[in-house]
Amino acid sequence: MVPVGHISSKQRPKPRPPAKARLSAVTRTAVFLMIGGLLAVPYAAVALWIAQLWQVAAANPLALPSGFLIAAGLLLVPSTLRVMRALERTAANELLGIALEEAEGTTRLADIARGAVWFITHLLSGALAVAVLVFVLPTLAAIAFAVLDGGGAAGLAPFTSQLLPGVDTGTAAWLLTAAGLGAMALLAAIASQLRVWAVLLLGPSEQGKLAIAERHARELARRNELARELHDSIGHALTVTTLQAAAARSLLASDPEKAAASMAAVEDAGRAALEELDYVLGILRAPAGAAENLAERLRGLVARHGSPGPAGLTLAGDTAVVPETVAAEAFRMVQEGLSNAAKHAPGAVCAVEVDIRGAAAAGVLSLRLRNGLPTDVRSAAPQAPRAGTGGRGLGGLAERAMLLGGTFSAGESDGAWCLGAELPWGGGE
Repeated sequence: MVPVGHISSKQRPKPRPPAKARLSAVTRTAVFLMIGGLLAVPYAAVALWIAQLWQVAAANPLALPSGFLIAAGLLLVPSTLRVMRALERTAANELLGIALEEAEGTTRLADIARGAVWFITHLLSGALAVAVLVFVLPTLAAIAFAVLDGGGAAGLAPFTSQLLPGVDTGTAAWLLTAAGLGAMALLAAIASQLRVWAVLLLGPSEQGKLAIAERHARELARRNELARELHDSIGHALTVTTLQAAAARSLLASDPEKAAASMAAVEDAGRAALEELDYVLGILRAPAGAAENLAERLRGLVARHGSPGPAGLTLAGDTAVVPETVAAEAFRMVQEGLSNAAKHAPGAVCAVEVDIRGAAAAGVLSLRLRNGLPTDVRSAAPQAPRAGTGGRGLGGLAERAMLLGGTFSAGESDGAWCLGAELPWGGGE
């Protein structure tokens, strides 16, 4: 039961847009119609040409059918072009105040047909708008001025006799007025429905809507992944930096060695935070996903290797076929391996090998990172991720490789520390 004096949200009338906004919408719609009228001018010229052919059709029976075929081709071919649909969609978005998205993938015949219907609708409505502006309004103005001037039917006779020969002046004036007002009413009705028709004819099909929804879901998952990376990595590094800096300050006078160790931890955390930030920024700068720039980002990561020792990268295969999730995990594994080498084996030579086999549908990314052992081999042993790190470290990488259906290994082999992974996608092995 609704209390007295209370208006529910369903009963409350929707606020009308400001007058300035309504005027702007009318102006943009008028511009859209004028564009359609300009596009219709060449077709009007073709119509006049066909009218001339009609007069010579008796002498040449093929003239009229040929003219109709040429006119149909000029009308239908542009309307079926993908670029024309893109231009119409852009014009509708900018001038009609809607937001139509283009679905990825191939264009179906039904989409081409809908685009052609919209193109013809735009032409005809634009032609009607030009006719109202150039012919109807001047005609109605002439009739109104003749009536107001007091000339009556006599003043309209020269005008109506040219437009409607054989019809008496009074009847012609009424017919022209009714036709003009009807044309204006029809134009207003069409203009009010253009947005609805644009959504139906230029908007994505059901399959296209599904593709757009999937794309939005991927983008949302990507943003969530970036937020998680920032929270887990850089947030953790900042926490460690704050705690270790506070510990170093308190121990600086009483225990310089522990203070130095705390400052070394601050240095490690800062280096890790910079690498994580570089990783996230690399994804944000990639226009079409991380996989396409995987090679470039790996080269940059190896070039910025924080260890005093040299590092080299061997890359085989096409990185563009690697899905974004697999590319991101491969980057993280190389990043973790180089960070471990810089921390546990400074000065050691690091070799990174990436081998990509398969195609976009299915394939495998093989990763190998090898570096010399430190003086104390035990310091390089893999450790479980610390609490609150969000799954960072070698243990976290192993878990994420398993989630992708791949394998991960890290340990000593032939006098070196080796990190390896096999990351499949699409059923690749």
